[in-house]
Amino acid sequence: MSKGDRLYNKATKLALQDEYNPKEVIELLVTAIEKYRNGKAAYALATWYLFGKHVKKNFTKGFELLQMSIDWDPSKEAYFNIAYSYEAGKGVDKDLKKAFQYYLLAALYGDKQAKREVGRCLYYGIGIAKNKELGLKITNLFDTE
Repeated sequence: MSKGDRLYNKATKLALQDEYNPKEVIELLVTAIEKYRNGKAAYALATWYLFGKHVKKNFTKGFELLQMSIDWDPSKEAYFNIAYSYEAGKGVDKDLKKAFQYYLLAALYGDKQAKREVGRCLYYGIGIAKNKELGLKITNLFDTE
């Protein structure tokens, strides 16, 4: 296990306690990010910025951390959140083509909601040419999971 992973795991363990010091957890995550380029730590801190947990909500900072996360340790969750950010224009300029591309990446990594989003985008022509038939098939396929 890398030093970055150990710091991330320590931060996660602390954050799961009933009472913990958020500043201590943030310091551990920031160290894991800055010194060890830890993607899991970047994703964890990104979610705090996206949802305003223990830090002031900052979509731009959250998006930057999501980008770091997928550069260092791609995950379906990070790809999905980037897709949503592009679709909603949260922390980044709205770009429906990129939103679709990131939903597709998240789906390929196994994210069930992203699979439905790919179907929705195809059905309505969001970021890709409209294909109602294929969009409906994809959406129905994953609604049975």
